[in-house]
Amino acid sequence: MIIRQFRDADAKTVSDLIITCLKEINSKYYPQDVIEKIIEQHSPKKIRERAQNQLVLVADQYDEIVGTATINFDSNYFGSVFVQPKYQGKGIGKQLMDNLERLVAKKGTKVVKIHASINAVEFYEKLGYERIRLVNDEIFGKSYKMTKDISNLTCD
Repeated sequence: MIIRQFRDADAKTVSDLIITCLKEINSKYYPQDVIEKIIEQHSPKKIRERAQNQLVLVADQYDEIVGTATINFDSNYFGSVFVQPKYQGKGIGKQLMDNLERLVAKKGTKVVKIHASINAVEFYEKLGYERIRLVNDEIFGKSYKMTKDISNLTCD
C-alpha cells in the first residue's frame, strides 16, 4: 500500500468511500439528517474544491483507494479521515495520520487538531490525541475537538 496525494480523477472514488463509511459506520452514532448533511459536504465536486487549498491524501492498495485524510495547513486541522469499513483495523488510518503528522511537523508545527466523530474518538486516543471538549455543530452534529503535541516527532 502507498500513501499518495489525491488526484482529480480520484474524486468519485474518494466520495464513494466516504459515503460508504458514513452510511455503514457513522450512521450508528448520528441521526439520518446529520449523515445526509455530511454526505453533501463530500460530493466529488466538493472534494476537488477542498483539494485546491488543503492537502488530501489517499491510501492506495493495488490501485484501490482504501482510505483518505485531509489537512488544512492554515489551521493545522485534520479532517475527512476515512477508511473503507472492510479495511478498518488494519493500520491504514494510522498510516494516513502518521503521514499527515510528519508533513506538518516538517513545517515546524507543534500541535495538531481534529474534530473527531463520536465513533472515532477511541482511534485517535490510541494515536495520542487528547479530548479537549465536546462540540455540537449544526451540520456535523456532535464531535470532540482533540489535539496532539507533535513537537517531539522525528522527521526523517
